[in-house]
Amino acid sequence: MIYGYQARGFVRPLVATGQLADHTYDRVLSTGRWVALATAPGQMAPGGHGWSQTLKIRLIHAMVRHSLLVDEDWNVAEWGVPINQTYSALTIGGGFLALPMTVAGDLGIQYASAEREAIAHLWRWIGWVIGVDDALLPKNFAAAQQLFDIGAQFELEPDESSKTLTRALLREGYRIELPLVPDPVTAVVNVMLRPMLSMSFSAISTRWVEKPAAGKMGLRRSPLHHLVDVARPAVRLREVVRAIGLLGNESQVVNREMRTVMRGLGMNAAEIDKIKTVA
Repeated sequence: MIYGYQARGFVRPLVATGQLADHTYDRVLSTGRWVALATAPGQMAPGGHGWSQTLKIRLIHAMVRHSLLVDEDWNVAEWGVPINQTYSALTIGGGFLALPMTVAGDLGIQYASAEREAIAHLWRWIGWVIGVDDALLPKNFAAAQQLFDIGAQFELEPDESSKTLTRALLREGYRIELPLVPDPVTAVVNVMLRPMLSMSFSAISTRWVEKPAAGKMGLRRSPLHHLVDVARPAVRLREVVRAIGLLGNESQVVNREMRTVMRGLGMNAAEIDKIKTVA
């Protein structure tokens, strides 16, 4: 989300619709649920839960676009069409494909060439369903990486709204859930840990956001960005353990981890059980 917040054209529709810093946690959860459903095995097939949610987002984008275009305060000549094809293509090819793969690599997760191409193909399909023109979607992972690199060369100029959104995301975009712990205690723990977590997320984000834009968005690099380097050996060890089958077969791993992710995104057992994550 921070990747998108660099661009004024991405941020301006949020400002215009009054969603600048309100409901940050709900927006994060909503985006996370969509990504989880869209990337769950088989769920982007027509009629699947990921496919349905992607179409819903496409319709929401269309409604917001129409509403803003009929608003006399929206300056198309200066700002372009809201939620336009350029930003949509960059969001799919860069924000949801190339950037997460870069982050994964930094953490020590390695993908085979065939796996990268499969992931790129899935996001190409997701992008098309959500409304991005086929000609603008990367046809393979190399094209997605190229699109991501080109986006970095735009020298985007984050404004005060970008800074406000980023600040809200770092402070309110997450919650620590403690099973079997009373809600008041969990709330206190969240309040106590939020300053440290906010500083950590800010520092870590500077690893993947261009330095000029990072500064204008209020992101501050500190030694805390080395938490990624600290985590890398554990991630690599876990990958080795998974590869040799100590965590179960691939289907078992996928089902277990998808359920964990979806529970963390606030989905209840009944909702999760409706999703057949592995054919």
